[in-house]
Amino acid sequence: MIVNIVPLLGTRAKVLTQFSRSTLLSLLIFFGASQVWAQKNGSAPPPDSMWTVELPLMVVTATRTAISLRDVPVPTKVLLSKEIKKRGVLRLSDLLAEEPGMLQVHYFGAGIQLQGFDSEYTLILIDGQPVIGRNGGTLDLERFAVSDIESVEIVQGPSSSLYGSEALAGVINLRTRKASHPFSASAAYRMQTNGTRNSTLSAESRGSWFGSRISYDRYSSDGFDLSPEVLGLTGPGFVTHTSSAKFDAKLNDRFSVVLGARLAIQDQSNKIGFDRSGAQLSFDETLNQSDWSVTPELAWKLTSRNKLTLVGHVTSFDTRRVLSDEEGRSTDRFEQNYRKIEVQNDLILGSGLILNTGGGIIYEDVRADRISGEKRANRTFYAFSQQQWFPIDLLQITTSARLDRHTDYGTRFSPRGAIMFKAPGSLRVRASVGSGFKAPSFQQLYLDFTNAVAGYTVIGAADAGTALQELDEIGQIQTFLTDPNAFAEIRPESSVAYNLSTDFDLTPIVHIHVALFRNNVKDLIETIPVASKPNGQSVFSYINLSRIYTQGLTSEIRVRSGRSLSFAIGYQYLDARDRDVLEKIEAGQVFGRRNGRDFRLTRSDYGGLYNRSRHSGTLQIAYEHERSRTSVRIRGTYRSRYGYSDRNGNLILDASNEYVSGYTIWNATVSRTMRPRMIFRGGINNIFAYTNLEFVPSFSGRQVFASLSYSIH
Repeated sequence: MIVNIVPLLGTRAKVLTQFSRSTLLSLLIFFGASQVWAQKNGSAPPPDSMWTVELPLMVVTATRTAISLRDVPVPTKVLLSKEIKKRGVLRLSDLLAEEPGMLQVHYFGAGIQLQGFDSEYTLILIDGQPVIGRNGGTLDLERFAVSDIESVEIVQGPSSSLYGSEALAGVINLRTRKASHPFSASAAYRMQTNGTRNSTLSAESRGSWFGSRISYDRYSSDGFDLSPEVLGLTGPGFVTHTSSAKFDAKLNDRFSVVLGARLAIQDQSNKIGFDRSGAQLSFDETLNQSDWSVTPELAWKLTSRNKLTLVGHVTSFDTRRVLSDEEGRSTDRFEQNYRKIEVQNDLILGSGLILNTGGGIIYEDVRADRISGEKRANRTFYAFSQQQWFPIDLLQITTSARLDRHTDYGTRFSPRGAIMFKAPGSLRVRASVGSGFKAPSFQQLYLDFTNAVAGYTVIGAADAGTALQELDEIGQIQTFLTDPNAFAEIRPESSVAYNLSTDFDLTPIVHIHVALFRNNVKDLIETIPVASKPNGQSVFSYINLSRIYTQGLTSEIRVRSGRSLSFAIGYQYLDARDRDVLEKIEAGQVFGRRNGRDFRLTRSDYGGLYNRSRHSGTLQIAYEHERSRTSVRIRGTYRSRYGYSDRNGNLILDASNEYVSGYTIWNATVSRTMRPRMIFRGGINNIFAYTNLEFVPSFSGRQVFASLSYSIH
């Protein structure tokens, strides 16, 4: 077993470097001309297969150290770059939506729901470092191109014992490419419905001790309109530029350095209109968004069994939204900065025990027009420890814990334990129990926002009592729904999670994965109305209120029929409910209305949490024709009906008109290698043109695309 773990002493972190998009082309030309040709490092490319569980891959996200995928003690899946390309997806949101147990949700952007948790509970990393810039809790996955991704590692279940806040549902880590050829360059261009265009350029060089890679991705669209009778586009036009670079050097047998950065810029424009008191108003809306990160890493092999890694991470996210008309303009700006320094020590204590320890400091600040005060900042000091123990070849035991000390919400302790049993042959049984937490966001603590059009107000919990009294003094409160003096400091949301999974080969060509999960959450932070205004609108704030649980089953069957055909079928059953509501139902305190009469609800009437589908599934079919060098990928996703909003005033999901009907999306891609280095891809996304303007306006209908890529080595 220890043979599989020794690679943890190799270089782990990968990140990116920043440069201006206006100089990108000259950088590519200079890069190709200036690199010294060197001997190839001989590393083989990852196998080309959609069946990731069976591959001898090394992953780092689940344990913070390099370990064979087959030996990871918690549910983990890896998506490889070659399979990502053959699916023909452009953005991370499209890729993850096709995976079992991962439902795409659209609320302030495209997010992913994992184990019944909304997208704000899943931590997104790039090369092990956090990505910032959430809007309404959602980190919009449309921001991330997949063109420079080597692999995507998905860890299900709470990972706060290693990563802290936001990892309550799981972790998704995007591992970017590292230079592996003496010299290589590639270019690709794609055309798609709605004037969508995608261009990519990349170049890399690998020498005896130094490697470098740079890439550029331009993604643009004219937008789409599902309601021509209404002023403005349903999906606005945009242009997104993403530049990244990675430089790594092995200074000697003991020291190695990685330096990288990422820069992404998006410009978006639209015209919006609405009716106010019979008058038609229109505005020009523009959105300018940028985020960048710089991450240096130094790794030092103290001995053959001990490695010390020092990582710094600096990142910033900035948005500026402008509404303008003939009478003037208004600007809404949000800026978030995040700085971290961390040290980690990996130590092999014996033939069957590995100890990983570390700690760091995080400094974060926010400046926003909607945040009360000129600037809000906090600090987090943290320490973590993990023990991986292999008492016998068939058994692995992993324990981990993390202590976070935050200036706003105090101290949090997050433990986790996991065990994996490996029977002779293919059988793997994994079980884990652990805690996770999610800290209150700056918005939940300090938001101070009034919608000038609708008239409602949202205030953060930290200032709610004072803010309500000030509004009352100037005559902006009609009725208090909550005592202003009753507000207390909101606590982090926390969970205890149980996961049990098994993987095994039913036959030489059939692999089965089944996972059971249960998450008990308390102190869920909810938005509630706390007062009514004279204009009839409400004042909202945040409070720790609900106790919820999510539980269910995720399964996948993968079949490989010969060398040419393979397919996978995935299914998830999800039960997500509010325990407070269940207790009130049992006490006969919750009523519904049917045929004009009130009646007491039973447990079977209660539909659970909103925006959760009880059933969902995926289907992937892959066909490879070696003689013609052609591949076909067909993918389907299904989600059953889900609750959208309360219609009968009892504040829970129980009536049939409170649901959105289920739907199915089908995508198909054909790839053909025309020459050794030229590849054509074409396909159709959303083949049957599903749209739902009222509830899912992000679906634009059928999308036809064609692309051509060329590379040199």
